[in-house]
Amino acid sequence: MKQLLSEMNLEGSFNFRELGGYETTEGRKVKRGMLFRSGNLSMITKADIDVLKKLEIKNICDLRDQDEVTKHPDPEIDGVSWNHVSLINDDHAVRQPGDLSSFESKLMNSKPGEMLMNLNRQMVANTDGFRKVFQVLLDNPGKPMLFHCMAGKDRTGVVAALLLSLLGVTREVIEKDYLATNEAAEEIEAGFEQIGYTIPDFIDQEIVDALYEARIEYIGEFFNQIDKEYGSVESYLVNGIGLSEEELVLLREHYLE
Repeated sequence: MKQLLSEMNLEGSFNFRELGGYETTEGRKVKRGMLFRSGNLSMITKADIDVLKKLEIKNICDLRDQDEVTKHPDPEIDGVSWNHVSLINDDHAVRQPGDLSSFESKLMNSKPGEMLMNLNRQMVANTDGFRKVFQVLLDNPGKPMLFHCMAGKDRTGVVAALLLSLLGVTREVIEKDYLATNEAAEEIEAGFEQIGYTIPDFIDQEIVDALYEARIEYIGEFFNQIDKEYGSVESYLVNGIGLSEEELVLLREHYLE
């Protein structure tokens, strides 16, 4: 199930894989070499940049908030367009492990996993952000794109879920793709340590584990909120995000084989 590019791993990032190869309900497959996902790119090396160029990635969608971008900016890559699409913009949200030291009182009163369940529900409201991601694909039809956040898990995970849903991949497969992040757990933790994020001693280990892990209930809350507000992902894509039927057809033509 895991779509890791074992022959093209990134030295300075983690959780790097593609969405290509998954089968759809109509018997087609998501094109390989088109849609890539990863964690933080701020530490990528020259060799990593060469990998991205070899994959012919033309657009990067950075899903992080401005403060994260300012602290850990993506490098400029010749021939690659950088697109900033913040999916949260909430000063009171715990988005990733680097936020843990700033929310002591909130964490002391939280159940493990509760914050990320809330976060995934909250992201459904950011229809403008998701529209921008899809617009990058529509403006560059058939060109490879990489999207990422800090861990490459929640913000990256919901974008992957929407893309795969649009292309006709089953919910079961989408959930397995989301959970594949756990196979890179050690790399993700090491990556956060490398950029100087440490976990304060006062924080319970169960809360730390809940923030690092990809859990089925997290992505489940994202889908549940969509179903509650819109009835289905298809309706959300059209009536929430604002994709036209013609745009849906165009995206499927370019990213399915």
